Amino acid sequence: MNKKLRGEGMEASRVSDISTSVIRRMFEIAENARKKGIDVVNLSIGEPDFNTDPLIIERAKKAMEDGYTHYTSNLGIEELRNEIAERYLKMNIEISSNNVMITAGASEALINASLAFIERGSKVLIPSPSFLAYFMYVKLCEAKSVNIKVHDNNFIIDVDLLNEVLTKDVSVIFINYPNNPTGAVMDQKELRAIAEIAEDNDVIIISDEIYDMIYYDKKPGTLAGYENVVVVNGFSKSLAMTGWRIGYAVADEELIEKMLRIHQVNGVCAPAFAQKAVADVMAEGIDREITKSMVREFRKRRDFTYKKLKDMGFKVFKPEGAFYFFPEYRGDSVEFVESLVSGKGVILTPGFPFGEGNERYFRISYATSLQNLKKAMERIEEFLEET
Repeated sequence: MNKKLRGEGMEASRVSDISTSVIRRMFEIAENARKKGIDVVNLSIGEPDFNTDPLIIERAKKAMEDGYTHYTSNLGIEELRNEIAERYLKMNIEISSNNVMITAGASEALINASLAFIERGSKVLIPSPSFLAYFMYVKLCEAKSVNIKVHDNNFIIDVDLLNEVLTKDVSVIFINYPNNPTGAVMDQKELRAIAEIAEDNDVIIISDEIYDMIYYDKKPGTLAGYENVVVVNGFSKSLAMTGWRIGYAVADEELIEKMLRIHQVNGVCAPAFAQKAVADVMAEGIDREITKSMVREFRKRRDFTYKKLKDMGFKVFKPEGAFYFFPEYRGDSVEFVESLVSGKGVILTPGFPFGEGNERYFRISYATSLQNLKKAMERIEEFLEET
């Protein structure tokens, strides 16, 4: 064996240019601030600050007692797949349980779809800004990311621009609405136009709709039901279940079968008791009430933070969904974010990992208490006055 291959720290070429998460870097800076005695307020975490509802926990306990502690079918338990299909049927979208695959979180569904449909050497279109993991998936699949900048269109995709960049060597388009990091929403009409263009060009869309239940003024559309689309969703955000790892993919049976080949050796199956607990609360209608309660609180936080950011002079889009702001700073956002952590103990996320053209932007997560948001806004205002 080549001696070089036995060396410590060696890695496959497909991961050699993938850096560790910038969010991890922010945590390191925050930890140094804590050691200096600075009280830290973290606005970088992309998960609800609510605990999982006790009713879901009760259902999970019962499921474990009833024996839901083993492997399930690779596709997931029938009860949950039926409930998910029923949700789309209520929207007049013809979906059956055969179009649903349960995964170990939405992230697993995204990597399964990426490995199944991104061709090596092909191009993958990603709106910028978008969730940072998409760019990593493209690198892992040894393809090339092509950014579609959406800053001048209220952070939604311009159909004409999409038409210009769609070429025969594009294999996949990533879409994420409601959007992380901007909170922008695309409605059904807007999404339909994107799906039709992709279909005309034989391109697969991976539509990440994980925030579809968290919206305020504009109702999100869905691309579920289109033959050339894989919809990825889950319950981490809508039911505050990030640690439970229950996601799912909705797609044509032929596409599901291709992803299943990856899933059966990757995630295998999501936790059985968690699948059963979600199926039960969906059947009882409890899930919708849990989500509505969180959204009411998120709306209060959004409105408070938006006013504060505007008063401080930031150029900022008012989020229509999810729980993020993506304001524009007057200078380099990395320098701003790092100085803010070390000087005031407020953790934000710089914009550059979310795609091209985001060097002056930063992300705020308002998935934290109003008390924390008030404290953070006061400190940011102080920082701006001092600089």
